[in-house]
Amino acid sequence: MLIEEAIEFYKEQVKSSFESLTEKESEIQKMEQEQKESISGIQEESHNLQSQITSQFAELHQILTDKEQRLLGDVREEEEKIIKSMEKNLQGIQENLKSIQEELSKLQEQTDHKNSLIFLKTYS
Repeated sequence: MLIEEAIEFYKEQVKSSFESLTEKESEIQKMEQEQKESISGIQEESHNLQSQITSQFAELHQILTDKEQRLLGDVREEEEKIIKSMEKNLQGIQENLKSIQEELSKLQEQTDHKNSLIFLKTYS
């Protein structure tokens, strides 16, 4: 009888330990599932944030590219205006220089005359 009681006693202890471990296993499996869901949620949030950042930077790049093109166009337009004005001034300067050179040439011809009377007539 003592052996059967001892067996029954140990069976109860094993059964109690089994139930306790089964509960712990269930709790740990629940914690495992929650942790996996948290990891999955964080990964999804991270991917969404990365996509949002990429999209926003693409928009900013486009805005900056558009602004760059407008500014480059403005600079080219201003360059053309300035160069046209400067070329017009250059043309005036060249005409003035040509006129002065022609006048110098005439004066040189007059001073080169050997005949003083012709020089005096031309000069007066």
